[in-house]
Amino acid sequence: MSTPFDGPQQSGSTQTRLNSVPADGGGGGGGTNVDTQRLDEAANALVELRGDTENADNGADDDCLSASRGLNKHTAGGMAEGGSWATAGSLVTMDVRWGSQVINLKRLLQDISDKLHTTSGHYTRTEQEEQARQNSIGTPFG
Repeated sequence: MSTPFDGPQQSGSTQTRLNSVPADGGGGGGGTNVDTQRLDEAANALVELRGDTENADNGADDDCLSASRGLNKHTAGGMAEGGSWATAGSLVTMDVRWGSQVINLKRLLQDISDKLHTTSGHYTRTEQEEQARQNSIGTPFG
């Protein structure tokens, strides 16, 4: 299955390129190609994942609270904790911890998505500015 995060699939050997110098030792000055559409797709996939995370969190909340209520419902009278099982309280504590982790994950997903969108916008704007600069250069050849 392919995702927006997957790079292009190529057969054969791969070569590392550092500081715009080809692996074969030739001259530098090679361009960098950025696929802004793929950056936007990745950012949008993270937004979708953030929504899925919210749905999973809501389901976990409902299940934990239901289990806690179920445990307390079947407690025999006269218990020292006033009808509360320790397991029920632990489930609620675990649910609170889960919720804080989900909030952190959602914040990270949003931050990464925002940065991908910003990067895409910067590359698009830079490409447009460079294209305008190239078009404004007059040549003696027509």
